[in-house]
Amino acid sequence: MTELVQLENERQTATDELFENEEKLRLIVENIGEGILVANANKKIVLANDKANEFFGIEEDDKIPSNFVNHFEVYFPDQKTVFPSQNLPMERAFNGESTDDVDVVLWDPVRQEKKRVLLSGRPLVDQNDNVVAVVVTIKDISKYKQLEEELKESELKYRQLIGFKSGGEKKA
Repeated sequence: MTELVQLENERQTATDELFENEEKLRLIVENIGEGILVANANKKIVLANDKANEFFGIEEDDKIPSNFVNHFEVYFPDQKTVFPSQNLPMERAFNGESTDDVDVVLWDPVRQEKKRVLLSGRPLVDQNDNVVAVVVTIKDISKYKQLEEELKESELKYRQLIGFKSGGEKKA
């Protein structure tokens, strides 16, 4: 009988530790400043943190499409050239490839909103090197790019005011 009680206590301890670790992981994921998506091998989103939900404007994780082109128009930074969906980090991760900081513009036709983002993707593989899930991060750099443009415009304006030519030479 005591052996049965001991087994039950060990099982309860393991369950408590698992729950505690799950809660820690949830808190970490929710407090990261980037959007995080996790999709299973069937390309279904199984986890999205609050930033990702906000980014897509969708609260239910499983309603977020794993293919961004099902929600956004995706462009290169020139905002004219369509970015090929097969080159997006999630698709590349499903093919076993890791990507870092793929710079794209996402146009949300529903919200009439454009965002410049860096997307990164990682495959999660099992011991047989099969992709069992992928993780994608979304970093919104729209504000930084806007400030960068404003700084360039301001610099150009002030250079002209003080008499510099565009080549950096002073006017005679």
